[in-house]
Amino acid sequence: MMKRLRQIIQHNLLAKIVALLVAVILWGYVMNDQNPSTEASYTVQVSMLNAPDGYQVTQDRDTVRIKVRAARSLFVSADESDFKAYVDLSKAEEGTHAMKVKVDMPPGFELVEARPETVDVTLDKITQKKMKAELIITGAAAPGTTVAHVTQSVGYVTLEGPSSALDEVTRVIGYVGLSGNSEDFSLQVPLTAINADGREVQGVKVTPGSTNVSIQLARGLTKKVVKVDPVIGTDLASGYEFVGARPDPAKIEIAGDEKNIANIQSIRTETISLADFTQSGEKTVQLDLPDGVLVTNKEIKVRIEIRKKDKE
Repeated sequence: MMKRLRQIIQHNLLAKIVALLVAVILWGYVMNDQNPSTEASYTVQVSMLNAPDGYQVTQDRDTVRIKVRAARSLFVSADESDFKAYVDLSKAEEGTHAMKVKVDMPPGFELVEARPETVDVTLDKITQKKMKAELIITGAAAPGTTVAHVTQSVGYVTLEGPSSALDEVTRVIGYVGLSGNSEDFSLQVPLTAINADGREVQGVKVTPGSTNVSIQLARGLTKKVVKVDPVIGTDLASGYEFVGARPDPAKIEIAGDEKNIANIQSIRTETISLADFTQSGEKTVQLDLPDGVLVTNKEIKVRIEIRKKDKE
């Protein structure tokens, strides 16, 4: 039986092999002709995978354009949702990095290209810091009335956000409008983190987000406008020299009994430390008020100008 089977197989073996090859070639030709390989492009969202805890993740673009190749029949039921583009952040470090875009595709598809091949991803560590909550009094009280005392329930707040955003914050402020008031009043004042330009810094959470403020008004006081004299400390680092100080505002309105303010021509600030200055900048300081003298805002800004000493 086996001998007979072997004879059948070996009979005209070369012709059978040739016929098989021809059949395979013809099958491939027919399949390629009826279901040829083709290409198509899709725009897909880029996902961030394995993002580390405690970081804010931002990317310079949300989508990539991919080109794929497959048999034409596979495109009949395919759409953009079948293709997934992503960046693996499992080994990413703090900072901005160009990260390779990876693409997951259904079986039978081949990735031709992805544009762009990388996206810039920034990992910004979420941190906290404490800052003093400042109040800015705006407007004016009723005629003949001035601010005698301001109290606030919150002295310091906690800021939380990306480290780059926290670095921008120079002050936390709340605005209190006098709006012609003639009687003592209280109100809840929102607190906002601002930068050196006075603009709100986005992405920073202020806790608590507001403070209760009580305003006590006084009547029958004499008012006058005097200049502000910055008092400069002597603790500037070696290698630098003090150039000048410019208060903002340069003049303020004070109020009090006529006998208390009659001889006052200027109001001094607290002593301004220069220990932390290595370049010119602004500092918020308190006014050193004599007893019985009132002002609407006890804090002012002072622009400090310094420079490096010339080498001898």
